[in-house]
Amino acid sequence: MELDVLNKIYDFIHGFIHSNELKIHIPGTHQEENDSSQKVCPVTGLDISMQPRGSKFLSFTGVKWYYEHNYKTYSEILAPRLTDTWKKKDINDQFREIAHSIRNMDSNPRNNTRRAIRKILNEKNSLFNNFDLIDKRKLKEAGLV
Repeated sequence: MELDVLNKIYDFIHGFIHSNELKIHIPGTHQEENDSSQKVCPVTGLDISMQPRGSKFLSFTGVKWYYEHNYKTYSEILAPRLTDTWKKKDINDQFREIAHSIRNMDSNPRNNTRRAIRKILNEKNSLFNNFDLIDKRKLKEAGLV
């Protein structure tokens, strides 16, 4: 109980100290108009404004766009994500694999943490409940809190 209160206080103070990291979208403001043209992939940091409105990560279409319009960025940032096996495949397969690799960079840590936590909690031979021993940040990362 006390740890939960301390975590909430920490998060509250952290929000004030790092408030410039927070993006507040106010409908109808100039900021909202700029954000639509400044979409950025959280994994690569590349502009994804050429993709559909709901896109979060650089997709097949975005990878293809960089290949066709900005080959330098493609060769320096995106192409190194391919293994030697994928470099021998068709170019469209390479685009799909690069986009898949980008999505995995975001989801794999969360899924791996969730799997590890569930494994700990499902152990049959445990003498006590291990839930309280798991770091709260890891539980939050796994989406279990």
